[in-house]
Amino acid sequence: MHTDLLMSVKELILPALCIGILLLAAVILSENRCAIDWKLIAIGLTITVVIAFLVLKFPPTRAVFSALGGCVDRLLEFSLDGATFLLGPELVKGRYIFAVRIFAAITFISSLTSLAYYLGFMEKLIRLLAGFLVKTMKLSAPEALSCAAAVFVGQVECQLLIKPYLVRLSSSELFTSITASMATISGSALISYAALGMNPEWLIAASIMSVPVGIIVAKIMVPETDSRVTEGRVDLHVHQDSSGVFDAIAEGALAGARIAMNVLVVVLVAIAIMALANWIISIPMHRLGCNLKLQDMLGYLLTPLAFLMGVPWHEAFHVARLMATEILMNEYVSYGELAGVIHGQGSYSLTPKTQLIATVALCGFANLGSVAINIGGLSAMAPERRREIARISLKAMVGANLASWITAAICGIIY
Repeated sequence: MHTDLLMSVKELILPALCIGILLLAAVILSENRCAIDWKLIAIGLTITVVIAFLVLKFPPTRAVFSALGGCVDRLLEFSLDGATFLLGPELVKGRYIFAVRIFAAITFISSLTSLAYYLGFMEKLIRLLAGFLVKTMKLSAPEALSCAAAVFVGQVECQLLIKPYLVRLSSSELFTSITASMATISGSALISYAALGMNPEWLIAASIMSVPVGIIVAKIMVPETDSRVTEGRVDLHVHQDSSGVFDAIAEGALAGARIAMNVLVVVLVAIAIMALANWIISIPMHRLGCNLKLQDMLGYLLTPLAFLMGVPWHEAFHVARLMATEILMNEYVSYGELAGVIHGQGSYSLTPKTQLIATVALCGFANLGSVAINIGGLSAMAPERRREIARISLKAMVGANLASWITAAICGIIY
């Protein structure tokens, strides 16, 4: 009994220490430590803890998220029905299952998202969440809209919603918008990760929880010191060119197909580049008598962090290596490996708690490829701020990872 008590205390203290260390890292990277709004930080952490408790411990809310996860699984089945009709069951369930499932899932969900925008449902949902962020975390309307939309659409698409404001956003607002969008995932990405075999219930919770944490990390690293663009009122209207329901579905499907193809190409290139980089470093490594890869090296550095999140020491390196892979390559590669482990097809095993922590820690677009995506996409929308966007995007990636890891540590406490 005494041993169990010590283990329980340890499981609480280590993740709490992890959160403190990660927040300290954000403070060290802050551009103006004296301007940090600690009340905002406390509010953001409280919101995240409440969400984590509702998802992991409160039965009625758990049932809601479980139902949402079931809906995601059903949508995946519908998308595969279309893929099976086109390609046949052998190809859908065969060696090309990754490409087929990802392409089908993203294309189908994109069409449904376009339909939701056409019917006005998506605008109402984003406006509701943005209004909550304005009232609780005192964000300006444009950054609240961007952060709220990041839960549903991609990291560049959510900035399109505030395109008219991008030129006039303060440095803190711009940095917050980019960081929050990289700390969470879009609806289509969530569906595609679930298609790999990830738990959709955990993905939904992680994506929502990472928004307030992404905001507080951003506000620590780049505190608000300039006058606000807009405060209070949340106004959102997405221009629709669709001539009807079926046109909206078709446009969404075509846009989704382009996104899906981009994802597959990026994954292909990321894996190929990493293979090339690992081959290059293998030459001196062989002479030293070891066979370490880049993700192994970064994984060893991140192992203590994974342990502090609440992962048992004998599993910490595996989670740290997944975190390193997500940063160096992308989350698709990491989730592909983790999904295999969860379903008993990996070269190692992880406990359910570790699976949850790893799922949350990887849940975001915080990788080197996303830095390039943000620089290219946002610079096209606001060319006047191209230099600033290029300067802060890498820092935003760091902040987004800190946010995802803090959220994972909170889950380590609540689990």
